[in-house]
Amino acid sequence: MASKNMMKNTIALILAIHLVFFGFTVAQPPPPPAPVCPRDIQACVNVLRTSVILNAQTVSRCCTLVAGLDASVASVCICNAVRISLLNILTITLRLNQVLGICRITPPAGFTCA
Repeated sequence: MASKNMMKNTIALILAIHLVFFGFTVAQPPPPPAPVCPRDIQACVNVLRTSVILNAQTVSRCCTLVAGLDASVASVCICNAVRISLLNILTITLRLNQVLGICRITPPAGFTCA
């Protein structure tokens, strides 16, 4: 008789543990996907490499690529495109600020293109 009670208690304990652990794992939503730069950023690199003067017409392709992204992610994407296309560090920062201004993207405070 004692073994039946012990068996019932053991099964009840195992079920309780399963309910608690599975309840906690199922109740949490999955994390949002990490934002990434678009794959077509190479087109932006080509525009920045070939254009001497940047204006809304020449940079419009870059602006449309990063239009739906957060300002910090868009800043990093454009920074990568500018960094790939130019080698002079002074030119990088000037060109980056010019492209961000044309695209109406405000980079986060303290953002530097390194």
